[in-house]
Amino acid sequence: MLSHEDALAEARAFLDRTLTDGQYTIVLQPELTKEHAVAWAVRFDSQEHLDTGDMTRAPFTRVVIVPKDGAEPPYFPPSHLSVAELNARLAGPAGSAGPAPVASGT
Repeated sequence: MLSHEDALAEARAFLDRTLTDGQYTIVLQPELTKEHAVAWAVRFDSQEHLDTGDMTRAPFTRVVIVPKDGAEPPYFPPSHLSVAELNARLAGPAGSAGPAPVASGT
């Protein structure tokens, strides 16, 4: 099970691999990070947004989900889930923190 510090390190590594265009200076927000039963919800923002308050200088998504068991890599939460649905997934049984499947539309 990942500790708070381990989750922050995993989130930082994920963000460094994912947000590579240099548009933002990423700042982790450990004080806003929340522990759930099966994952950590690690908050982050851009220094540009924090300095100016200008939402156009903030990343669209400002949370990374880091599964505690380490079996799945960190990921951005699926945007089709409401906050309540995401929280329910993160409170669920082990193994339920992974990204939700995408509906086929058929």
